[in-house]
Amino acid sequence: MGWLIAVVVIGFMLAPVIWILPSRRQSQQAEIRAFARTMGLSVKVVAMPKTRRAKIRREDDVFGVCYTRFLHNKKPLASWKYWLIEVPDGDDDIESLDPAMLELIEAQRQLLPKDASMLELTPLGLNFYWRESHASDEIVKNIAQCFDNIIAAAGLENGVSKSDG
Repeated sequence: MGWLIAVVVIGFMLAPVIWILPSRRQSQQAEIRAFARTMGLSVKVVAMPKTRRAKIRREDDVFGVCYTRFLHNKKPLASWKYWLIEVPDGDDDIESLDPAMLELIEAQRQLLPKDASMLELTPLGLNFYWRESHASDEIVKNIAQCFDNIIAAAGLENGVSKSDG
């Protein structure tokens, strides 16, 4: 009987320690996020952006990650959003993009994962929102390459878009 009590007490002592340990999925996510940082991307867990319809309906937040490539600009850039998911008509911001930028983004779309939600340009840099399902080093390399291609082709690092003149 004494052994049984000792085993139960030790079990109760070890349970919180085992509960704190990260799962295999969490360890893989940490490794992929660390790899993204080595590729020059900032990684942050965020609530995924919502369409206007989702905001009006007050839908629950869905969490994912935002990968950011910061831009060092002398002049502020015009912000835009490009939805990578299907959104209802009139519920997106694609029409705010100039045709050259829209064409550039659509040419790079094959580099982005299927569970991507949005690509966005803010005064700080390019943001990419996704859920990280089936994430791998190859996908992170593709995201970084997509950012590099857009930045180089549009001249975003200089603070002026090539389509501005």
